[in-house]
Amino acid sequence: MSNFDPRKFDDLVFAKMSETKMPSVAACIIEDGKVIHSRGYGYKDVSGALPATAQTLYGVGSITKSFVALSIAKLVEAGKMDFHDPVTKFIPLRQRAFEQVEVHHLLSHTSGVPGLGSLEVILFQAFGDYHQWLPISSTDDMMSFLSEVDDWVETKPGEKYMYLNEGFVLLGEVVSRVSGKPWERYLKDEIFDPLEMTRTFIQKQDISADRDVATPYAVRGTKVTPVPIPYGSSAAGGVVSNVVDLSRFVRMLINGGELDGKRVVSSDSLAKMETPHIKCGVEYYGEDSYGYGLRILPNFLGHKVVGHGGSVDVYTANMEYVRDTKSGVILLSNGTGYSLGRLAMRAVTAMLGGNPSELRPVKLEGLLAKLEGQYRAYKGTIYAEVKRNGSFLVLSGEDIGNNIVLVPEGEADGIARFFTLDAGAKMEVSFRFNEHGVELLFERYRYRRSGPLPPKPESQWPS
Repeated sequence: MSNFDPRKFDDLVFAKMSETKMPSVAACIIEDGKVIHSRGYGYKDVSGALPATAQTLYGVGSITKSFVALSIAKLVEAGKMDFHDPVTKFIPLRQRAFEQVEVHHLLSHTSGVPGLGSLEVILFQAFGDYHQWLPISSTDDMMSFLSEVDDWVETKPGEKYMYLNEGFVLLGEVVSRVSGKPWERYLKDEIFDPLEMTRTFIQKQDISADRDVATPYAVRGTKVTPVPIPYGSSAAGGVVSNVVDLSRFVRMLINGGELDGKRVVSSDSLAKMETPHIKCGVEYYGEDSYGYGLRILPNFLGHKVVGHGGSVDVYTANMEYVRDTKSGVILLSNGTGYSLGRLAMRAVTAMLGGNPSELRPVKLEGLLAKLEGQYRAYKGTIYAEVKRNGSFLVLSGEDIGNNIVLVPEGEADGIARFFTLDAGAKMEVSFRFNEHGVELLFERYRYRRSGPLPPKPESQWPS
């Protein structure tokens, strides 16, 4: 039975937005195949104090890959191509790196080519913040960019998961050449229109004409700065949508390829997309794997969870769905901050009857929050400060130095163990929970967490 409470979820989203300075979030929750909750939080435009709604448009980033993969699946189903066709059958790539690469390998990020950074540079260019310039405006430009890729091949195709944005740019071109129409038009004609996703766009002119687009923001420390919409992500991340439209896409996936009597893709083709083809390498939730344009958790609380995240730095996104319970979560934001993937998995866990606080990333997050603060040694003689930085702690203090990274190892019996490196040697660092509160043991020192630090001269206590 679902433990999901929309009001508690709203409170959690608001709290994490406040904590990490996220301008806005839009959310949609699906249970039993129906939308049970959708809303916007915060501002789609901060300076104008304009509220976000469930209809507000955001860039969905790499969720775009699931649309491209679905397009390939439809073309395979129509007998126009095969998942195991060589990419060079459709695109005249000259590099040896692609001689044995199949469409299957690009769809599952197993081409053997590592991420090459072109999409990242294109995004930096859009914000006017770059040290490299890549004028990639077409597939021909991308092919020129790939001219020296042979020296960068890491493995044989199929051996290792290595996320390759450039591979999905090539897949967009495959869709165009096989279908006979631009991939953007194919997605509209074959996916968006049948699903009545009337406000899901790719082209700049369509996005610019819409009156309800979230302003993208660069969130950097204490600054939240509006930036231009980052066009140019192509088939790797160029779709712009809203949670209402995306709920129709997710409901179609939940229903095995059909929605409101309209079949978009066969259940057999969708099953191939949802098949775990390769382990992702990092397991956040257990056996994290990749299919075709979809990330898969084969056995999460006894269920298969399928989804994808997305980020173009100033827009972030996440969608997850569970076919056998007909449930799903969609989240969009116009800035970075708290992980939308973590928020989505907290909701999914509750809907599956689990305890979100027991998720590994959430437990670590809670542990780091408990340890953050100011510490003092015996009678306040020397001081130290512990801050969170992502999945780590950073320790600074008198006599010990600054910005010492502490890596978590585990928590048991009231002791949280971390380690750092000193001249290449591993050094254990531990925090103890006892009658004194929280104690830190580092090198020769024992500290106890205390209140705010007294003022110190800048030369002795750098900020």
